[in-house]
Amino acid sequence: MKKTTQISDATLAALSAEIAKDMPGFMDKLFGKGKWQYDEVEKRYIARDPKYDGPGFGFIAVNPDGTFFTGVRPTDVLQ
Repeated sequence: MKKTTQISDATLAALSAEIAKDMPGFMDKLFGKGKWQYDEVEKRYIARDPKYDGPGFGFIAVNPDGTFFTGVRPTDVLQ
């Protein structure tokens, strides 16, 4: 059985700060060049969620500090 390891809040904060130094480079490595965009209004990096296969647009939104969240934009509200 694999043991799950948790990292401290300080370690997580340090990792997020390191990622935030070059967020475009991080997004390129994680999602691929040209596979994400920066939302100037919301100040977030947005990419398609590769794990989502339902209706609408599954996305991952990454804040400049490295924190993130996922969501789904329903088909009827897509522009």
